[in-house]
Amino acid sequence: MQNQQTPKWLELFTTAFGAKGLVALAWWAGAYHAERIRNLQGTYPILQINGDAGSGKTTLVDNLWRLSGKPADTVFQTNATFAALISKLAKAVNRPVVVDESERPAPGYEPPFEACYEAGTVLRRWAVMGEPESREVSFRGALAIVGGDHPVLRSRSIALDLDSSARTADNQAAVQALYALHISDLAEFLTKVQQHQDMAVFCMGKAEALAYELADQVNAQLKIRDARNHAQLIALLDFLDILFHVPAAALEAAKAHVRVMAWHTVGRTRGPIED
Repeated sequence: MQNQQTPKWLELFTTAFGAKGLVALAWWAGAYHAERIRNLQGTYPILQINGDAGSGKTTLVDNLWRLSGKPADTVFQTNATFAALISKLAKAVNRPVVVDESERPAPGYEPPFEACYEAGTVLRRWAVMGEPESREVSFRGALAIVGGDHPVLRSRSIALDLDSSARTADNQAAVQALYALHISDLAEFLTKVQQHQDMAVFCMGKAEALAYELADQVNAQLKIRDARNHAQLIALLDFLDILFHVPAAALEAAKAHVRVMAWHTVGRTRGPIED
């Protein structure tokens, strides 16, 4: 199935966002099979994207949505109401939901994000708009959070920490070239990802064994939940490679960064990650 040539959009994406971008792209591909993955393995990790101003958080998310054929305003702003957030989460089935918390210094409510991790978990929607009583709704998508810090999510998430000082002229040129591509030049990403659900499930079938390998490689104190979260990313990087032929050096760099991310969870700390 593997292509002989890496598509132009993927070459540009890799140059623009590096190993961390490929990790995000692997998670994004998995988001379109999130319910299937949870049915198989019980969980799908929440993606947290953090970084200082100018680190490229918005640009990365914009281009992930462009690969899905969606506008940038698909990002949900958490200055909206609790009911709107629950409605947004409830409607997502095998697709990503991106919540931007970077502009909200003090939450007006505590979002029920922890319920977006495990299979079978539900979100409670209280009576609104004349509904007579509360009801429970399942989350069947994949959640990404830009900015914000929720301690309860640390064992339920994978954290990408972007750094503005790492941006180069080559990165910026590749970003501009990505934006210059027509949306039709990007359409194969979503088409292939959604068409090959059996391959996604096959790749994810390796995640449990990969989790124990990761614990051996990284640190014996790595908790199995954290190991599984990051092992799923490694499996999804293989899924990307099968579909689009990721350049070998870029693929290995992305997997190496996932191992760094896993190591960083030991002791439940989440500071800046350096490769």
